[in-house]
Amino acid sequence: MSGVRIGRRLLAAATGGVAVLAVAAGPAATAHADAEGPTVVAKGLDSPRGLSFGPDGTLYIAESGHGGKIKCATPPAQNGEKAEKMCLGLTGRISTLKDGKTKVLIDGLPSAASGPFALGPHDVARNDKGDLLVTIGFSGDTAFRAKLGPKARTLGTLLTLSKNGRRISIADLVAYETKHNPDRKDKGSAVDSYPFGVAPLPGGGALVADTGGNSVLRVSKKGKVSTEAVFHARSVAAPPALKMPKGSKIPMQSVPMGITRGPDGAYYVAEHGGFPNPEGFARVFRLKNGKVTTAASGFTTVADVAFDAKGRLIVLGSVGPLPAEGMSKSTVYRVESDGTRTELLKPGTLTTPLGVAVGPDGAVYVADKAMAPGKGEVLRVPVPE
Repeated sequence: MSGVRIGRRLLAAATGGVAVLAVAAGPAATAHADAEGPTVVAKGLDSPRGLSFGPDGTLYIAESGHGGKIKCATPPAQNGEKAEKMCLGLTGRISTLKDGKTKVLIDGLPSAASGPFALGPHDVARNDKGDLLVTIGFSGDTAFRAKLGPKARTLGTLLTLSKNGRRISIADLVAYETKHNPDRKDKGSAVDSYPFGVAPLPGGGALVADTGGNSVLRVSKKGKVSTEAVFHARSVAAPPALKMPKGSKIPMQSVPMGITRGPDGAYYVAEHGGFPNPEGFARVFRLKNGKVTTAASGFTTVADVAFDAKGRLIVLGSVGPLPAEGMSKSTVYRVESDGTRTELLKPGTLTTPLGVAVGPDGAVYVADKAMAPGKGEVLRVPVPE
């Protein structure tokens, strides 16, 4: 996965015991939940992405913003495609939802945008000390970031911030990808860092899913970056649209997105899957002590994951063939202990959802309209047992 254009395509497409450990890796039947429809609990958000709840029930919302006019730069174009200028602003922010009221907690965070596609705060989580871990999105390497000027230096990083916005530490994930490129041996690999999901580590530090780098990176509490896991490309059938000879194969990038800590202490990673997103190829990985296994499979795309109070896996993703226009109809599924999927929301209800979290009330919360600056929403989805 490489470049701003592919980053835009990705966001457009995204859309007791530990029950997930018993999930079979094969296709599963989908049951439908009977519940009242979703309600909008926050609106007017600026490109909302990741969601997380604090211990007091406060919902934290990462908003990627809408760029600005500080400085613009154009990355190299892919062969035969038009280059897309990106412009930097300080319109990214972290907001909260508490007792039905939404407010901006931290603003002035970097945001680089090309049209409605914004790169800025992508995920937020609280660590043990109550500080906020915020991934700041990017798509590219240090050379392109430098073209956006000095105020772009925190694009492609993990920021640790106090609740009043004071910067405590910064881990430069773009610099790490530029130097190491963990998936460099894969066909189609390029130097491209796109920090997305973040999950705190007990005792300090965090794991970050790097969507562009096809890796999970470990950030120590002192800001040192290392590779925790690499998700390698797979060879898949070339789609007819490419007009390649019959039987041709192309590399499909893994594209890890959301990450969360499970009730068993392992970390679970959403694999969105890269172009051409063949039906049933996307998975949810289980990551423990650097070892990667498959926790659930049979999805076409997966954008984010969470767990409910009973240890059941909640998946924001899609199943079935990708529609002709390439826009997956992402919805919310619960993976039951026998491997079946319970559909919690009718496909097509959401627009471009990128974040999911389970609230203390047991409902599922979804960040939607991630590419609609100023029109983003958080939806509350009631969940039956």
